[in-house]
Amino acid sequence: MKRPETPFPRHWLYYIALKIALLAGAVAIVLKLYGMW
Repeated sequence: MKRPETPFPRHWLYYIALKIALLAGAVAIVLKLYGMW
């Protein structure tokens, strides 16, 4: 698997993990706003 080109090639895994964490946080906020969680 070739590493994707990111601003930080050495930390591309952390970069992807951060994106997933931000997405999960946004989903959690939306669910809380709609009273589903």
